[in-house]
Amino acid sequence: MNRTAPYRLMSREERIDWWAGQWRRTLPGLITLGLVVLMTAPIFAPLPLMPQLGLLGVFIWATFQPAMMPPWLAFVIGIVSDLLFGLPLGVNATLLPLTAMFVRGFEARFGHHVYRFDWVMLAAVALVYQVLGWQAARFAGNATGFAPLLVQWLTTVAAYPAVVTLCAALQRRFIGPRS
Repeated sequence: MNRTAPYRLMSREERIDWWAGQWRRTLPGLITLGLVVLMTAPIFAPLPLMPQLGLLGVFIWATFQPAMMPPWLAFVIGIVSDLLFGLPLGVNATLLPLTAMFVRGFEARFGHHVYRFDWVMLAAVALVYQVLGWQAARFAGNATGFAPLLVQWLTTVAAYPAVVTLCAALQRRFIGPRS
């Protein structure tokens, strides 16, 4: 099959094959949206123990498949996240695309590196994300203490191995090698 042929010149079978292959491009966004929805699961604790799974998804996919986690997709995920969590509209919608742009730029400049370095980078990015999100929420009138956000930062860093293992398994199974 000639995958470079224009769509109108493809046969019916080639078009079906092309459309069947397109779902792979949506997988990182769908997985990250699923992680955001998972954050709404009830946890009965006095502190925010649920990790920032949306941030983890954007960070991991921007590292593994930068072409499949563009900043505009991180913006859409951020809007959904803001709406789901009742945050001022724009907090996650600003921070998630900035995270995607930073990771893409960092990966383009320094290339692939070891797992532990990625984990340390995530810890730094997540801390900046938490501080900026806290400041944005305070600016919008949602004053909260910073100590609960440190707990959420710790759970986010601790959840990285599980989420990266899930995303890597899904990438190997459905998407293929790093693009």
